[in-house]
Amino acid sequence: MKLTCSRNHLMDAISTVQRAVATRSANPVLDGILLKADQELVLTGYDNETGIEYRMEADISQKGGLVVPARVLSEVVRKLSDNHVYLAIKDDTVLVVESGKSVFNIRGYAADKYPEIHFVEEDAKISLKQSTLRQMINQTIFAVSTDQSRPILMGLNLICENDTLTIVALDGFRLAVRKETIPGLDMNVNIIIPAKAMSEISRIMSDTDEEVIISPSHNYIIFNKGNVKVVTRLIRGEFLNYKSIIPRDANTSLMISPEVLYAAVARASIMIDTEDRRFPVVFQTPDADTLTIESKTDIGTAREEIPIALSGDKIEIDFNPRFFMEALREVSDDQVILTFSGNLQPCSIKPESGEHFYYMILPLRR
Repeated sequence: MKLTCSRNHLMDAISTVQRAVATRSANPVLDGILLKADQELVLTGYDNETGIEYRMEADISQKGGLVVPARVLSEVVRKLSDNHVYLAIKDDTVLVVESGKSVFNIRGYAADKYPEIHFVEEDAKISLKQSTLRQMINQTIFAVSTDQSRPILMGLNLICENDTLTIVALDGFRLAVRKETIPGLDMNVNIIIPAKAMSEISRIMSDTDEEVIISPSHNYIIFNKGNVKVVTRLIRGEFLNYKSIIPRDANTSLMISPEVLYAAVARASIMIDTEDRRFPVVFQTPDADTLTIESKTDIGTAREEIPIALSGDKIEIDFNPRFFMEALREVSDDQVILTFSGNLQPCSIKPESGEHFYYMILPLRR
């Protein structure tokens, strides 16, 4: 392999695929990045669950491939002072990196020792804006469970029904649902994607109208944004039917600015330096025009009043403030509707109009 390329472009490629590189793997080859030069330079990272492929332009004079330790390669390229980089393989397993007056020789592994990853896309495809997919992931992933005894809930449930794409997260204390209408979408899909992979996909997606093509299958799913492809294995099993746990009736409802409510809960949580259930924020409606947010701990107390228009019964409910803040910070709507079915029942957060998102948060029991 012999080629020249842009240092900035190469650094972007390394940073992208490094997200999928294993760390301290039993197989040292997976601690590396696979570089293959043919018609273009292709970099690949893989951790036995998720693989990322990045294709970039390069002036290639000799084809070839090599696996190079990701950390070393990243540090070398990051610290190069010249934007013109020359890469070559010598003695079969050594990568030569030259730039300006700097020369590095990095020992690697033969390319044929790297696991084969199949970036084969299925016929069924979902096409949407990268910015939309990124938003859908960010508006749900915070509600994914970290409980390893419940692996099903450590993923995001992706559902396609008719012309609607839905992403769902659930951790046993809260539910996050984000829907998007995609004209022409005609497939039935219900799969679970590891949250770790979806988090990296969110970072890789650009905040633009450029499209990403999603190809789901029974065992894996591929996200293709052109020069970058991500493939990840699916979590096997059946996700909980989220519709079955959504409260059907509400005794209380109120409309409020998510920005105002977020700020009030954030201020109340200043007095809470632990997630101990003894120290919640308390939502209370002393009258039909006021919502109070209050906290009381060993540190001190906080109380704030927010003007509202209440419909239905008064409430007094304890909540984990983090659960509210993580949901509200992802809402861009000017107004949301909060509904309650009693002082021991969940709070639902919905848009003023439409149903593009839905959050449900369980209260803390006194």
